[in-house]
Amino acid sequence: MKAVVGISGGMDSAAAAALMLDRGFEVIGVHLRFRCSREEENRVERITSELGIGLLSLDVESLFNSKVRHPFFDALRKGFTPNPCVVCNEQVKFVSLVSAARGLGAELVATGHYARVSLSPDKGTALLRGVDPEKDQSYMLYRIPVSILEKTCFPLGGITKREVRAFCEERFPALFEGVAESSDICFIPGRKLEETIELNAGPFIPGRIVTTSGEELGHHRGLNRYTIGQRKGLSLSGGPWFVVEKRMSLNELVVGRQEDLVVEEVFCTDPVWHLEPATGERLDGCHRYRCRPSPCILEQVNDRYLSCRFPEGVSGVAPGQSLVFYYNDRVYGGAIIERAEKGGPPGLEDHR
Repeated sequence: MKAVVGISGGMDSAAAAALMLDRGFEVIGVHLRFRCSREEENRVERITSELGIGLLSLDVESLFNSKVRHPFFDALRKGFTPNPCVVCNEQVKFVSLVSAARGLGAELVATGHYARVSLSPDKGTALLRGVDPEKDQSYMLYRIPVSILEKTCFPLGGITKREVRAFCEERFPALFEGVAESSDICFIPGRKLEETIELNAGPFIPGRIVTTSGEELGHHRGLNRYTIGQRKGLSLSGGPWFVVEKRMSLNELVVGRQEDLVVEEVFCTDPVWHLEPATGERLDGCHRYRCRPSPCILEQVNDRYLSCRFPEGVSGVAPGQSLVFYYNDRVYGGAIIERAEKGGPPGLEDHR
């Protein structure tokens, strides 16, 4: 069976390609180019050469810019905290890999994500957490439609990062020595985050920092520098202080104590579901990557919006991030966070 494997030049994608080869697949590497350094491209070529597999390099920069980069800066201008990886997986990576697989006559797509796919006649196609809790990436993949997941394999989902590292040290000696693991926003150069944001999302305009009761404590350096729940970089006395709200129309940064971050009601837009949702359904919700799941109840659901309640409260919910729902280890669905409130909001009538 022929399989297309996305190869970025990193350790995880290299391991995924090698494992697929070891399982007997005819593997073709596909490299999606949109901001790669020459060093990364050299590693891609070395990986495919050492494995003895073919390589297809695709220029997806235009697609990436229109679907990920430009919307990212647009969201920042509006005061949101977007997650570009979620959008990239849905709108760029998997669409491009599936298209490449179709053109190459491959039956399967594989990547180096730490997640699992389960195919069952009874339970259907399920996206599951990876077994390594420190690396699980199912949160980042929740927007991938079931029709694509049915043709997708995640070879690293059942092993740990430590095992992957040991495997690569043996399979690709010295290739990844001194190569740092990617953790920042891939299309923003290292140590140039603020400079790039200011250039693309507009100038940083200073304004007031006020408490939840309206007391002025100081001045911020531009709202785009901050996100809900942030503690570092506020330079305020009498702390600890946390960012509670960004009032874009007033250019005010609202800060409070840790308890002021706790909300019970979360409102979201653009939901996607792997299982059909029902009002009153009790699930676990994750409002940011790698956060601890919190019990929640779906209150209002339609094809455009949803609201859910966290009976125990949840802290640091940032508009623009994703709220992903789980039932045990299975991804149930998710949506983009629009706003969060203390208990007792009026509902979604204002959206209709």
